[in-house]
Amino acid sequence: MEDLRSFARRMSALPLDALRSGLIGNGAVFDGPFGPRRLLYADWIASGRALTQVEDFVRESVLPFYANSHSEASHCGRASTRLREAARAEIGRITGCGGDTHVIFAGSGATAGINRVVGLLDIAGRTAAGQRTTVLIGPYEHHSNILPWRESGAEVVELPELPGGGVDLAALDAALDAADADLVVGAFSACSNVTGILTDVDAVTRRLKAHGALAVWDYAGGGAYLPIEMGPPGPAAKDAVVLSPHKFPGGPGASGVLLARDTVVRRRTPTAPGGGTVTFVSPWDHDYADDVARREEGGTPNVIGDIRAALAFLVKEAVGVETIHARDAALRARAVAVLTGHPRVELFGADATAPALPFLSFRIGDGQGGHIHHQLVTRLLSDRWGIQARGGCACAGPYGHRLLGIDSAGSGALRERIAAGDELAKPGWVRLSLNYLHDDDEAERILTAICSLADRGTELARPYTADPATARFSADPVCARGDGDTVAARGLPVEPPRGQGLTTTNGESGRA
Repeated sequence: MEDLRSFARRMSALPLDALRSGLIGNGAVFDGPFGPRRLLYADWIASGRALTQVEDFVRESVLPFYANSHSEASHCGRASTRLREAARAEIGRITGCGGDTHVIFAGSGATAGINRVVGLLDIAGRTAAGQRTTVLIGPYEHHSNILPWRESGAEVVELPELPGGGVDLAALDAALDAADADLVVGAFSACSNVTGILTDVDAVTRRLKAHGALAVWDYAGGGAYLPIEMGPPGPAAKDAVVLSPHKFPGGPGASGVLLARDTVVRRRTPTAPGGGTVTFVSPWDHDYADDVARREEGGTPNVIGDIRAALAFLVKEAVGVETIHARDAALRARAVAVLTGHPRVELFGADATAPALPFLSFRIGDGQGGHIHHQLVTRLLSDRWGIQARGGCACAGPYGHRLLGIDSAGSGALRERIAAGDELAKPGWVRLSLNYLHDDDEAERILTAICSLADRGTELARPYTADPATARFSADPVCARGDGDTVAARGLPVEPPRGQGLTTTNGESGRA
């Protein structure tokens, strides 16, 4: 039975190509309306991909001795409990958690973590007691970092984005000066899950702390790529971080993680009472545990998911954030250069001067002043090239309104159409990402496919019909059969020539 430290050492010795080779499903073939296609996954912002190295560890070192935790009286109970606590310790070590910070496994992603923070701050109780809470949020927040605050009873203030990307720090200073609530919280995404634009985490945190505000950070989109450091208390110390390790390479099935400093724990009762949160229960009374993590992890834990979260963190640590950063920068630069060079591709965030991850959200023009529906473009990428992307607004509705130029009147009209069942009316874009585990040829294949689709999108759309109630597009079987068995038969490249495009960085096939 291998332990987590041994797994970490083994991962650190692997070249990046070995991790690429371990991606489960990479290059798998599936049948589509135009014949078989080789799968190329580019939906990394939504979820990561399973790694053979992680699955082997789970199969060989976790599952044979799996049992529910909260017991050490049996071998399996003890093995699962200790491995789960070792997973918690590894995540805490990697993220620089000290004795005042709790690693809490929360649900399946960052959404549960944000809701847990809202509960730990006891905003509803504060509001009922007549106390005011103001929450400052960034310009490109996910719905998960908007709706829980709105529903809490707090005043929510959205800050603007700078023209070149990032939070407007002058507006943040003004909002902090104007806030006169009993509790002020800043809740920001470390990066946009739409454009990949990065927030200056330390600069924002320092301003929040200087005004006595709490700093809550959403690393759902950026956690797989960015350094995460809780650190000791100080002028740039984060109060809470929420994470979605299922988005990491090797992360599918992993639990969500909340890193919570004592500063956000404003209650002695659990946010979700249940089994395991107590030290004593009688017919007349009960006592909750002093340990915050135990108190906040009621019920049967997702033991395997909790361990998977640590394994995904260990894979990231083994690759190294410097290697990831260098690869991401090269991928981003190449993508922006290629896509902005095509007259029918509208890439959101392409003109950003702020640093950004290689998250690509775009629309494709139809040559007549409009755009090919984003869900159809997503379907075409899959049916024609095997590329897996995602269409929609990326759960970033307010940001989407600004990106697409939708004013209040237009928003109201859209809302009425959607409420009437017209799902096709939902605005949005196609979103995909280039990942550091994509090799040069895969990245070029993705970019070439987008440009080829933009060249011939109107023609390629002809076999498709849409269901307005679901916004799902499907190819007419007769048209599809008459269109040729393969993409290559239509003269559209399945892949670019080998060896062209991105320049390989020093860290690509080994450790930097």
